[in-house]
Amino acid sequence: MRVKIGDLVKNIQVDCLHDYGLGLVVSQLEQNPFIDYKQYDDDGRRWAVLWTNPMWTMDNGCSVQYESELEVISEISKG
Repeated sequence: MRVKIGDLVKNIQVDCLHDYGLGLVVSQLEQNPFIDYKQYDDDGRRWAVLWTNPMWTMDNGCSVQYESELEVISEISKG
């Protein structure tokens, strides 16, 4: 399932040692302002996510997540 702005997501990283809680997808990013990891196979789709329990954040309070790190729990309605 593709991630969209407004979706409710959770982090599905296998080696994740931090519980981010639930997140709201706020915007799509053109680049990661921190580090660019080349090993991700999701065409580099990065999202700004507002987590209930963030670890690292940008100035706006959102965290940068690659699409392959996220699972959509609830989609935004199309109405």
